Amino acid sequence: MGIVGKKQSICRFLGWVIILIGFIFTLIIDSFYLANPLFIIGLLLIILLAFITLKFPYDLIKNHRLFFCVISFTVDMIFNIIIFPFTNNQEYFIKYIPTIIANVLLFLTWHYTLSIKKKEKIAYVILFLIYLILSICFKLDLLIGQFNIYTFIPILIIIAGFSCNFIAETSMRKKGLMKYI
Repeated sequence: MGIVGKKQSICRFLGWVIILIGFIFTLIIDSFYLANPLFIIGLLLIILLAFITLKFPYDLIKNHRLFFCVISFTVDMIFNIIIFPFTNNQEYFIKYIPTIIANVLLFLTWHYTLSIKKKEKIAYVILFLIYLILSICFKLDLLIGQFNIYTFIPILIIIAGFSCNFIAETSMRKKGLMKYI
């Protein structure tokens, strides 16, 4: 006898892994897109601080998550204020800020992928849709202007991961195997 919903659970986890792979590809391609070393450092710093704040299992961080989020946000803002004078203003607002926002949304989407809480699952879908719209809007210029199809490969990977997760969860809900808390 097998575990009930084994295939759907594997499909859910596979969706989580596919979104993670798409996230890593997105970071790599965005680092080429940004091209400014200060922007790349800023992007990696923001993602690293978000990862530490949300994913570290230490009780100190778990019990004081809001405090660590405020500290991370403050560190990010200080870094952005420091690098602003050393950058091209147009490049900063047109490339860097939308890329940071899209990557943070993607990270949060990945974070909530395997959640079974209803509010977090709603946040997962909304964050994914906002990420998708932002990414397509800001990378459409790259696709049309320079015909760089590789900029859309991570988006397609992430859509595949989301679809895999979404299909598995709807199948589990129809069978009564998954109920949101």
